[in-house]
Amino acid sequence: MPEGYSKYHRHPGKPARTLQDAANDQQIIIVRCDHCRRLVNYLATDLVQVLNPSRPVYAPPFACSKCGTANYMIVHVKTPSLADHGHLVIRRLLGVKSVWEWGNRALGDQLERDKDLKRK
Repeated sequence: MPEGYSKYHRHPGKPARTLQDAANDQQIIIVRCDHCRRLVNYLATDLVQVLNPSRPVYAPPFACSKCGTANYMIVHVKTPSLADHGHLVIRRLLGVKSVWEWGNRALGDQLERDKDLKRK
């Protein structure tokens, strides 16, 4: 059975570049939505912390936050030049939030976490 077609695999003789490859080269991932014209720059080192490092670099990391679709996303990779420092705006990973889970229970009931998770 032949191997499935990958949209982001450029040439059969050359392996697809991954996010980890771009992070190792300190590159910038430029993501543009051709539907609403939104443009966002990410550092590849930040995306590796959130996404799978073996993901193809030309696969859109997220859907567009403005129009909500991923169908029109175009990804380019750029190595920053000295002129970019101090002028190019980069969307950076500032931290990860933890979310507290709350639920209503009757007073005196035992809190059984495993039992609550099975109901969901």
